[in-house]
Amino acid sequence: MTMHALRVTALLVGAAFAHQAYASGYHFGTQSVSAQGTANASGAAAEDASTLFYNPAGLSNLKGTTMTGVLNVVVPNGKFTDEGSHTNPIPGVVQGGRSTANGQKNNNGGDFVEPTGVPHAYMSHQISDRATLGFGLFVPFGSKTQYDDNWVGRYNIIKTELKTIALNPSFSLKVNEKVSFGAGITAQHIEGKLIKAADFGTGAIAALLPAVQAGQVPASMLQLLGNVGVGKGPLPGNPEYDGRVKIKGDDWGFGWNMGVMFNIDEDTRIGMAYRSKISHKLTGTAEWTLPEANLKALPAVGSTVYNGLIARGYVNGAANLAVDTPESISISGYTKISDRLALMGDITRTRHSRFQDLTVNFTTGLAPSNTPEDWKDTTKVSFGGSYKLNDSWLLRAGLAYDESPVNDNNRTPSIPDMDRKWFSVGANWAVSKHSSFDLAYSYVHVGEPTINNYDNGGLAPGVCDSTKNTSSCATVKGRYDVYSHILGIQYNLAF
Repeated sequence: MTMHALRVTALLVGAAFAHQAYASGYHFGTQSVSAQGTANASGAAAEDASTLFYNPAGLSNLKGTTMTGVLNVVVPNGKFTDEGSHTNPIPGVVQGGRSTANGQKNNNGGDFVEPTGVPHAYMSHQISDRATLGFGLFVPFGSKTQYDDNWVGRYNIIKTELKTIALNPSFSLKVNEKVSFGAGITAQHIEGKLIKAADFGTGAIAALLPAVQAGQVPASMLQLLGNVGVGKGPLPGNPEYDGRVKIKGDDWGFGWNMGVMFNIDEDTRIGMAYRSKISHKLTGTAEWTLPEANLKALPAVGSTVYNGLIARGYVNGAANLAVDTPESISISGYTKISDRLALMGDITRTRHSRFQDLTVNFTTGLAPSNTPEDWKDTTKVSFGGSYKLNDSWLLRAGLAYDESPVNDNNRTPSIPDMDRKWFSVGANWAVSKHSSFDLAYSYVHVGEPTINNYDNGGLAPGVCDSTKNTSSCATVKGRYDVYSHILGIQYNLAF
């Protein structure tokens, strides 16, 4: 029996692939307010302990003991406009239905992102003239996206939520006055939730086909259920016949980072930094809810459809997913033009091409879910500057262009991503000799990415076979309008 259930693709990581990360792919976007003020161009500036994230060699520039506490608040805007989303058509029987029914207005998902606060913290301690230790606690990836329960793309996703936290002990060694080296170990914890709907109404129509072909059920029954249902509207895309799954789980993964800083002269330096991939195998539970009463009420095939779902494994159980967060390499530069003005820049290359497909494994007998992603490597280019207004205030500004790993051919509702443009301003206020505040504001423009995503689990075009993968075979077609505001405040203490 063929049943078009949902594709349970991004078990936990799909949340990270939503646009609330506000950097391309699934990076959170900024881990430092001082860096945010220059659109993250200040990898070689090494002004406070947050340099540990961008280049641990910069710890050698810090004297004594320093502490930095960071809070970023993301205020996003995300709108989706449907342009023809539909369920899977069944050739010769019924065309794909709209994903709303019973006279409902087309549901575009509502405001599927919401304001989020994200903290980070860093410290450094100089143990000798040449050696400095550091520790960072930051959020490298994170997202929360929640559409309305009955939106047109619910068979692809309703809600994703990802939380990560990284612990990064590091050290820096000043080799000589020209060269510093730094390295660290990263322990990264990830946890998340995913909720999707399943189009069991379309599956019920498909399940009726063998009975019709065998002469056990009149052919008119197909058209009846496909067009008008049983007093509840058409079955395809009808929320009355939707199932739902909620998946949650977590994992620890480990990686490393390193960097080098070259002091060309007292006013100019160049840095190179690398962060390794981190491999995760997320394990958790899949909790299914089936529309038992409505399915069993269907004539001729109701009980068979429902019992078939149970037999195939649409029951609560364990699930797992393996994924690697990508490595990145960056080159940054910093130079003082005068006693007041400094310029800086950064180029970061990220190996997003590691993410070619996603396979979710179930332990209840369901076929694995394989989802092609086909991401590409990306480059982010940032340029910024700072101006020392007086002894108390340092002003900053920056621009960045951040490539997306997805395009019109592989964009999904979990990844309505597009090349991003950053516009940032910021300031440092020196409260005293030992303490200061950083403030920053960024506008991140994503634009209007389009989507035409047919969810068939990577099978041949037009093929839908849920015995080989648990795919909805529905199409989400429309246009997004995405941008965000990021506010940042940071406190620095040195002693």
